[in-house]
Amino acid sequence: MTRKLILLLALSTFMLACTHGSIKVMVTPAMATVQTGTNEQFAATVTGTMNTAVTWQVNTIAGGNSTVGTITAMGLYTAPTQVPSPAMVTVTAVSQANTVANGMATVTVTTAPSLNVSPSPATVAAGGTQQFLANGGAATVTWQVNGMDGGSAAAGTITSKGVYTAPDIPPPGQTVTVTAISQSDSSLNASVTVTIAPSIATLNGSYTYLVNGQSSNSGLLEAGSFTADGKGNLTNGIEDQNGPSGVSLDIAFTGTYTVGTDGRGLLTITPATSSGLSVEMYEIVVISNARVRMIRYDTAATGIGTIDLNDTSAFSAASLSGNYVLSLSGGGVTGHELAAIALLTLNGKNAVTSGLMDQNANTEVNQNVSVSGPFVVASTGRGTLTLNGNLGTFDFAFYIISASKIRLVSLDAASLWEGTAVAQQGSNFNNSAIDGPIVYQASGQSQSVPSADAGQFTSNGSGTISNGIADENDNGTIYTGYDFTGLYSVASNGHGSMTLTSTARGSITYAFYVIASGQAVLMRTDTGGDSTGTLNVQSQSTFSSTDLSGSYGLTDSGTSSTGFIDKLIEFTAGTGGALTGNENDNDSQSPSADLTMTATSTVSSNGRGTMTVTAGGTTSTVDFYMISPTEMYVIGMDSDQVLSGGGEQQFPPTS
Repeated sequence: MTRKLILLLALSTFMLACTHGSIKVMVTPAMATVQTGTNEQFAATVTGTMNTAVTWQVNTIAGGNSTVGTITAMGLYTAPTQVPSPAMVTVTAVSQANTVANGMATVTVTTAPSLNVSPSPATVAAGGTQQFLANGGAATVTWQVNGMDGGSAAAGTITSKGVYTAPDIPPPGQTVTVTAISQSDSSLNASVTVTIAPSIATLNGSYTYLVNGQSSNSGLLEAGSFTADGKGNLTNGIEDQNGPSGVSLDIAFTGTYTVGTDGRGLLTITPATSSGLSVEMYEIVVISNARVRMIRYDTAATGIGTIDLNDTSAFSAASLSGNYVLSLSGGGVTGHELAAIALLTLNGKNAVTSGLMDQNANTEVNQNVSVSGPFVVASTGRGTLTLNGNLGTFDFAFYIISASKIRLVSLDAASLWEGTAVAQQGSNFNNSAIDGPIVYQASGQSQSVPSADAGQFTSNGSGTISNGIADENDNGTIYTGYDFTGLYSVASNGHGSMTLTSTARGSITYAFYVIASGQAVLMRTDTGGDSTGTLNVQSQSTFSSTDLSGSYGLTDSGTSSTGFIDKLIEFTAGTGGALTGNENDNDSQSPSADLTMTATSTVSSNGRGTMTVTAGGTTSTVDFYMISPTEMYVIGMDSDQVLSGGGEQQFPPTS
């Protein structure tokens, strides 16, 4: 035993300092245990020469390598990511004054304590639970969600035993990070990304819906409100219908709904038996807890619509005060398209005290027609409104979403139209209200046949439009990517006119009302058509394919070769412009089964893009214009269908 100890001491001394002549090199520490992937600082002391510089080696390899570990010129050793064989390596400092003189140290490489969380990754339905396990070297861990011990209401909570409960509303981006941290060594931690999928719990509260559809080749318009209980049930439902069977007022209903992990689901409305109305079924796609897109999905009708979360504190006449921009579309008693835009002043009590309306009835245009009339609001948020003027008397039911937005449906058999009124933001407008990169969309009829338009242009804020590009589907005649220029003007009340001029389509004119800077509603005013639409400033001056990312819900509607058609698509944008998802169609009151959808897409720098979509064995082309990475206009570009609509990103991440 004594002889072994003497030998070990002699070896240790030799490794600490190897000499040549008067030059000695000593390395400290002489022995070290280093975990894989971690560092150890070594120092070399050189005596017997003025040149104290050394060259560092690992197992005689200058600088080491990935197998035995690396070492810098300053002596910082980094262990390899895996334990070498053998596990002991030698770190050597070689004198640059005389390479025979060197000092050595031994390093034992050990496996670093590890910690991992399972399952990884994970998907949890909103409101659901998931047991997470911390596996590895930590006996006790602290659980966090998005860096907060125990989590939070917005991101979800987690117990000390790793049971995670997802929030009812998926957070922006739909992901959170669950982390386990060793209580004995905080540097030892592991994380997992958790995707929060929408569920029935996501829809909870008071909602308003609006549907524009067709039944038996006649218009069918619906507006209403309900309470979703977060458990799949609809209560407190009331609706108004205007369609082939006439006008049905203030009809009570109940219902149910489902929501799948991709946000698609089925919503069923069951009107009171005494109403004589049929059960309505809708395919829905959840954009957020405050926004749903949907299509009618039964054999009784087609239709496209939206659902919006209500601010119930605005359920009074007092909340409706100031200027509102109104947009209406639909059909007249003759079956021709009927469109209107207006600026209404509401007194917050019981009246539209003044208003100006532009109307296009089968290309017969009247502008700046004075309107006024009474309105009332019930405690349910449902109201009625009458507009009187030289164009006639128009009666509506309306539903309050907030103090700044209401949905309306006509109660007149002769005027089958519906729309939205939005509080106008600002006053004393001028041409600068339309400034920058702009996208627009309009749909309706052109010479009594269906037509859809969308485009992008640059406004200089002074009345000139340049660099315009547009797409049009005129009853199956396709105009793709044609160039245009134009002029516009804006009056102080936000009323404006816009002329778009091109070789392909001649001159197209629109009247518009500004809602807010960079936002307006449109109505066509030339004899070529009677469409309505919207205009928005784009969120950025340059787009790319990376701006189309995440998951989207898209709906569009129009006509097919057999009748009226509506489509709902939910897709996820992948790399290289690839899109995957599911599509649901209702063509001529014949709903399809779920169709697997694949697509390729491109995005130009101006935000104009194209999707080539394959679903159910059929390939179609859709052009789109990005308002922002979270919202787009879409237009069908196939000769057998005329479609127009929009898409929104589901639970978009915060910017």
